[in-house]
Amino acid sequence: MDKISKLEKLRKKVDTIDRKLVSLLAERFKTTKEIILVKKKDGLAVKDVKREDAILKETGKLAKKAKLNTEFITDIFKRILKESKK
Repeated sequence: MDKISKLEKLRKKVDTIDRKLVSLLAERFKTTKEIILVKKKDGLAVKDVKREDAILKETGKLAKKAKLNTEFITDIFKRILKESKK
């Protein structure tokens, strides 16, 4: 396999992963919208600090286990959590 075709193959793999990430985020946001509706119906606060802290702690652990930059992953999830409440 020459260098160009190997590069193209790897880029296609990255493109596939990117599509999956976007799809998973869309699914997550759809689910959090449903959670917000349930919370409002039940008279609960939309923001749940304990739940958010647990998510950040767990994703930090997962990042560390996967040998990813935990600060980076925590930053991403803070943004996801913020966007989820819009």
